[in-house]
Amino acid sequence: MNTYSIKSHNIHLQVYALGNIQARTAVLFLHGGPGSGAMPVIELPAFQAFEKDYLCLHFDQRGSGKSNYDLKEGLPIELITDDVLAVVKDSKERYNFTSLFLWGGSFGGCLASLCMERFPSEFNGVILSSPAITFSREQALDFYKRMSAPYQKRMDPSMQNELQPLDDPTPEAFFSLSKVRDFIFSPQNTISSIQHIAAMSSWFFNHVFPYLFDEASIPTLILQGKEDPICLYQNIDQQISMTSNKLIQYHLLESCGHAVFEDQKEIFIDLIKTFIEDTLSASSSSIQS
Repeated sequence: MNTYSIKSHNIHLQVYALGNIQARTAVLFLHGGPGSGAMPVIELPAFQAFEKDYLCLHFDQRGSGKSNYDLKEGLPIELITDDVLAVVKDSKERYNFTSLFLWGGSFGGCLASLCMERFPSEFNGVILSSPAITFSREQALDFYKRMSAPYQKRMDPSMQNELQPLDDPTPEAFFSLSKVRDFIFSPQNTISSIQHIAAMSSWFFNHVFPYLFDEASIPTLILQGKEDPICLYQNIDQQISMTSNKLIQYHLLESCGHAVFEDQKEIFIDLIKTFIEDTLSASSSSIQS
């Protein structure tokens, strides 16, 4: 494994390169959490299975792992997607691959979707695995209600009482409260991912993706567990049913929760490898014709 850091704006991002360094095809993996860091993904057998055939690139996202950053400064869309672009550009100069695929799981799927909106031409294809994305404000607020219950229960009872009469129950109002932010960024908070959510709260529940699939300009593979309690399959199902974009390939997996790569490991590996090889084959045929 090659480890090194690259600069993006005001920080250094920790990058990990594994697998076949001389491969002509690379896959950039965006971890979830948000804030879990790259190492939990790197250590999973499902992801190690790609190392024989591809150059596998990972990095600790801003404020995660060894990419140190003060999350109280916020995580705007432009900044976190610029970080991905910095890794992409550095990797294209550093290695000899000719094709690059982007994988994003959970929050990484949200980040990958943002990259699809900003700079899709950098990739030959994108894989979204249980992506933490919504397609309407209503869905986003439902997502907020389901995910907020666990961490609100951990707050001091006096703070919970203060939150009850909020005139504006939206996530933006919740995360803007000074007492809430003080708690979230204090040692008393044991849920690190909520710090990242707070840092993104100005946009995370407002930036929805109603046209993501319709406007996709590169091959896109979507893997979704039918028993996912975090990212409800019904939302993606509904959106897929309304698109006729032939670049979208969707697989709803039975007996599968949020971690597709653990619950359906072999299917996960096979679908991604097939998608990559089919995409490259179609591209080669197009060039020859």
